[in-house]
Amino acid sequence: MKIFRDIGQIIIDASGDQEFVIEGFGNPGVGKSFICTSFQNTFKNEYGSINYHSIDNYHVTFIIRTVCKILLILKSLLFSPSIVIANFMLINSFSNIRGAIKLKLLFNLLLVSSIIVSRRSCYKPLLLDQGIFQAIWSCYYYNQGVESAVPLDHVIKLINRLFDKMLVTKLFIFDVSSEKSVILSRLTNRRIKGSSPLNGLEESVINRGMDATTVTRNLILKMVKNSDRFKVFIIRN
Repeated sequence: MKIFRDIGQIIIDASGDQEFVIEGFGNPGVGKSFICTSFQNTFKNEYGSINYHSIDNYHVTFIIRTVCKILLILKSLLFSPSIVIANFMLINSFSNIRGAIKLKLLFNLLLVSSIIVSRRSCYKPLLLDQGIFQAIWSCYYYNQGVESAVPLDHVIKLINRLFDKMLVTKLFIFDVSSEKSVILSRLTNRRIKGSSPLNGLEESVINRGMDATTVTRNLILKMVKNSDRFKVFIIRN
C-alpha cells in the first residue's frame, strides 16, 4: 500500500530524532493484525527493521501465556509507579465497569504500557496490532458503550497523562474499518479467536462493539485535532 510507504518515509525522515509508536485500532474482525503485518513487511523491505508486537504471539496455554505477560509487566513497570497509577486512573474512570472485568482491562492496559516502555527506540519504530486505544475500546464496550457515562474530555486528559508518563511523543494510529458483513465473516472464520467478546456473534453484541468503536474513533479524532502528538491513518480493509 502506498500509505505504508508514506508512513515509512515520515519515520525515516525523522532520522532517529523521535520515538515512533504505531498501533492498530478498529472493531474486532476488521483485520488489524493483517494490516500491521503488511506494514511490517513493507517497512522491513524498504526501510529496515521494526519492533512488532502482536497480541497473538503468546503461548497457546493460558497459564503460561498469563505468566509471561505478568513477568513482562513486572520487569517493565515495577519501578514506574507513576505509569501504573496512570493506568489505574484511566480504567477507574469507567465507573460502570466492576470486579473481574475491571481487573482484566487493567491487566491488558498494563501489558500494552509495559510493551511500549520496554521496546520503544529512537532507531526502530514500535508497531502494535492492538495498543492503548484498542484497550480504550474494551473499556467503552464493557461500560455499555455509553459515551455520556464518561465525559470525553476527562478520558482524553487521562490518556494524555498516561502518554506523558510513558514519554511517548509521537503516536501513529491505523484506524482500520470494514463492512459489517465482512467483520462477521472474519469473526466466524479467523484462525485465532482470542478473547474478543464479539466471538459469540450475537447481533446485540456485534452492535454494542460497533458502538464502542464509534465512540473510541470520535475520541481519537478529537485528540488528533488538538495535539500534534497523534496522527491517524484511515484504512479500509
